Amino acid sequence: MYSPGEDYTESVLNIVLDEIDDIITIHDSRHTIVWMNRAGVERFGKPLESVMGKECYTLFGRSVQCENCTVTSAVREDASKKRRVFPGTGESYECTTIPFSKGDDIKLVVQHLRRLSQQ
Repeated sequence: MYSPGEDYTESVLNIVLDEIDDIITIHDSRHTIVWMNRAGVERFGKPLESVMGKECYTLFGRSVQCENCTVTSAVREDASKKRRVFPGTGESYECTTIPFSKGDDIKLVVQHLRRLSQQ
């Protein structure tokens, strides 16, 4: 039974995000993966523990950030929504990137990737 004062926020949020079939990743402002939902883990075929703490572009075998990176644009500007093609895969995604700030500092960037239909 739920008791007032107990904080289930993180656990409940993880459960909800893991049920979404779109890829949800959380990065810090330097592209380091802080968290990824089940859909992301399945898409990249790597355990969450092996991607946390690594730069997101390493998932594509890159050593530098992707061109037109939405994480970079979210850090510099504000929320963005763009069509993206995953490097080296040809897969198209609608990518929404939302910065989370505290004061003037960007602490985290939430990225939502929805695969676009194959045409």
